[in-house]
Amino acid sequence: MNDTVAVALITSLSTLSAAALAGAASAWVTSRQLRHQVALAREERGEKRAIDYREMRREAYERFLSQADAAYRVLDEGWFVVPFAEIPRWEAGFAARRALDEAYIRVRLVGPEEVAEQGAKVVRSIGDEFRRHTRIVSSHPETTSSATALDPSARTEALRARFASSAQFVTAARQALGRELSAMPDAGPGSLPSAV
Repeated sequence: MNDTVAVALITSLSTLSAAALAGAASAWVTSRQLRHQVALAREERGEKRAIDYREMRREAYERFLSQADAAYRVLDEGWFVVPFAEIPRWEAGFAARRALDEAYIRVRLVGPEEVAEQGAKVVRSIGDEFRRHTRIVSSHPETTSSATALDPSARTEALRARFASSAQFVTAARQALGRELSAMPDAGPGSLPSAV
């Protein structure tokens, strides 16, 4: 074999080997980069789902508190109005409780169980206050006094129950939202927004 042909053959083979080795290394690096990008995309989708779910919970909690506040406003008006026996006032109370029940169902759906339990206490407390108010008004059908004037201690007890049940719900909601936020990557201790 001619030396030139041998050198050309060796050069060709080494060039082909180097190209194959470079191709294999490039394919391995590209494959690794693609796996990394897929993992990052999966992680980002998971984070987005967690953020969306947290926002859905937050909105359900806010709506529930808003409906509880609407029921409290109806009750506040009822405690001081004279006389109470008008039909629209009873209808307003029914509508407020119905809206609260609907908001509570959303709280139960988005959970967690601790928040739903505290929400149930708010609903029961508001129901109890409506029943207490109804008993006072119904037991004095001909009165010209407000329910508060007829039984001042009943309103005081109702206000205490309102504060306690609402505060417990807010605490449970903040803890649930804080847990979710702390479970997300890059969430430090000061990253929970002040308005929950």
